[in-house]
Amino acid sequence: MDGKRFHRRLAVILCLMALLLTAFTWVLYDLQVVHGEYYRGASVRKITNRETVEAARGSLLDRYGRVLVSNRAVYQVTLDTSMMGQEAQRNANLLELLRICQEQSQEWSDTLPVSRTPPFTFTTQQPYTTVIRSEDGTEQTRATYLSRLLEALPLQRQKFLEVGETEPTAEKLIEALRGYYELDETLSGQEARALVGVLYELDLRRRDINYNAYIFAQNVDIDFISVVKERKLDGVRVQAATVREYGTDAASHLLGRVRSISQETWPYYQELGYHMNDTVGSGGAEEAFESWLRGKPGVRTLELTTGGKVVSETWETEPEPGGNVILTLDNKLQAKVRQVLAQTIEGLASEDKEGGAIVIEDVRDGGILSMVSYPDYDLSTIYKDPELYQAAAGDPLTPFVNRATQGLYSPGSTFKPLVAIAALEEGVTTSSERIQDTGYFTLPEEEKYPYGQYHPQCWIYRQYRGRHGRESLADALRDSCNIYFFTMGHRLGIEQVDRYADLFGLGQSTGFELEEKAGLVAGPETSQRLGNTWYGGLLLPASIGQGDTLCTPLQLTNYIATLVNGGNHYTPHLLRSVKSSDYSETLYEYEPTLINNLELDPDNLEAVKYGMWKVANDPESSVYRYFRDLPVTVGAKTGSAQVASDLEADAVFVCFAPYENPEIAITLVVESGGSGGYLAEAAAEIIRYYFSAESTPESIDAENTLLH
Repeated sequence: MDGKRFHRRLAVILCLMALLLTAFTWVLYDLQVVHGEYYRGASVRKITNRETVEAARGSLLDRYGRVLVSNRAVYQVTLDTSMMGQEAQRNANLLELLRICQEQSQEWSDTLPVSRTPPFTFTTQQPYTTVIRSEDGTEQTRATYLSRLLEALPLQRQKFLEVGETEPTAEKLIEALRGYYELDETLSGQEARALVGVLYELDLRRRDINYNAYIFAQNVDIDFISVVKERKLDGVRVQAATVREYGTDAASHLLGRVRSISQETWPYYQELGYHMNDTVGSGGAEEAFESWLRGKPGVRTLELTTGGKVVSETWETEPEPGGNVILTLDNKLQAKVRQVLAQTIEGLASEDKEGGAIVIEDVRDGGILSMVSYPDYDLSTIYKDPELYQAAAGDPLTPFVNRATQGLYSPGSTFKPLVAIAALEEGVTTSSERIQDTGYFTLPEEEKYPYGQYHPQCWIYRQYRGRHGRESLADALRDSCNIYFFTMGHRLGIEQVDRYADLFGLGQSTGFELEEKAGLVAGPETSQRLGNTWYGGLLLPASIGQGDTLCTPLQLTNYIATLVNGGNHYTPHLLRSVKSSDYSETLYEYEPTLINNLELDPDNLEAVKYGMWKVANDPESSVYRYFRDLPVTVGAKTGSAQVASDLEADAVFVCFAPYENPEIAITLVVESGGSGGYLAEAAAEIIRYYFSAESTPESIDAENTLLH
């Protein structure tokens, strides 16, 4: 009995053990065979990274939906040295990557200012310091990234210095860095230099000397990616990215660019919720409309192996693309205006060829149809090629300056319509009164002359010993008679001249979205600001747009637009609307902003406009031949301003069209261009183009459809 019970219990135990062994065998089979690959990968997962993914940036388009700036998908290579092991393993890994680059003819990022092949020399004249010039002209010496890194590294520079030297030579610098980074002594000089360059970039960021993310290589092709994947290099990641692609080369000053956040601007963007590796708009529309273009970044979690390979990714929040910004620009008109300005400047007979600007504004709402500054640059290449950038940065013609908003010029005789409307509005003259031009300014005998021995001359007397005789307001505008406007300035006084200049927005910021300068208007306050003494005789040159008066081409255009539209002073603007990323809805529509209404008497306004009509249409006018065959009637005013005794005067020209019902106002400025009449041909060519079928958009959107 006991024996049978024992055998039954033994059988049960054996069955249980058999079941356990079978279950254990199945678990092992499942782990190693059925799900072997999965668990093998899981077994090496060591790191979980949570990262912010920047949203696709919105596009910039012109008023007709033509693309000005868009995105192009590319692949880029980034490095994570924490996955590369100790120095020897890391260096071997990076060296292998550099050899792949050389095999595939792939460029990589390396800003170490030393030549890439022996004998090593510095590629900049100031490798350890650079001179920064501020807006007020003062200079500051600043340590470069290289100098700051050497201060952070225990290299003991003095060991590498000869007597009389203050910094290591390029050869000694490379020798010191080879030792510090523990490079293999068998490496050739060229290989060592390449590897040192990459380690230099990584160290700048590791030590918070450079806050920009290090992108080892951009725009890599599929062949390069395939080779990198095959070699299975630790810590080397290939990522999808986008770069800006430009649909025009005629609007560099208006569009701006996208860049990494700099050390100086990081605190500002940090407060706005940006991450250190984000990109931001810099200059132009990219910066002005950053909040619309940027979109909302997403967050994802990556699971990585110890070698840095991505095993899986999970999105917490997906990025939302930025909005598409529609500008007031007409891209075809912009290209035409740029061509005309370049040809006009290059065609100057004077050897003093400098720069210039043209602005075209819609007088009905302040929208900027075209704004060109010359010389300019190519956004698609200038920031990718260090040599191109350095050449442009050192160019005395300052191609990076937008002369349309930051160039300050004496308006010269283009200021005279303002004085004319002021004189009529204040009742100190009538449109029919005639002023005698005797060649130089004086007053009737019964009126005391308050300017002592100062009797400024009319330009025609100074140049030809001629006289205009008796001039009405319209004739004086046509002939640009200085004596007439000296008289009007004398009657008005500087307070009234300055008040009207202020009403028309001269000498102050216009409110335009891009960076601009305010300029100056001659008067006692301006003289005091400049540290000069104001005296009565300065009223006379101020009345013809000379003296201390300095305006931007944008201000002049806005003043003419305000004058010819009846006195509605609008804020000039570049933004027209914002569309959602898929163009399905309008996120924002710009409403014209009226700064003030001058409430000009229509008869006075017509009298001034008629004088500007005579400039362009009277056969006695010097520029009549350029405007007689245009499809519309034009009103205009020439101007010139002497800036130095040894240089040609700056040429200034303003106009509007059509005369009967104005649509556009135009300002042209060419430095050292001589007389403003020289620009009449360029203005006529632009007006002919604008009012011809050649300038119309390829298609007109149906009513109530969204622009795309």
